[in-house]
Amino acid sequence: MNNETPDLLIYTTEGCHLCDIATQVIASAVDLEQVYVELVDIAEEKDADRLIESYGTRLPVVRHLATDRELDWPFDSATFAHWYEVVNE
Repeated sequence: MNNETPDLLIYTTEGCHLCDIATQVIASAVDLEQVYVELVDIAEEKDADRLIESYGTRLPVVRHLATDRELDWPFDSATFAHWYEVVNE
C-alpha cells in the first residue's frame, strides 16, 4: 500500500452517518491493502470554508486524485466498483 499519496479521498464530516455507510461500501468494493483511502473532514481542513461550500450538501463524496473525478452519494458497491474501474482506465 502506498502511504505517501492517497488514491481516493472521501469527503466527510463528523456525525455523517451516510459517510460511514459510504466508507463501508468502498471497503467492500476494493482491496484496501492495494487502494489507499483517506478521509477528509471538510470542517477540519485549513480551507474549510471552500470545502463546505463545495461539498457541504453533497456528502459523502469520493474523489479519485489521479483524475480529479468525483462520485457523489448515493452509490452502492456495484456502482462504486464500476466508477473505480472507469477512472483507473
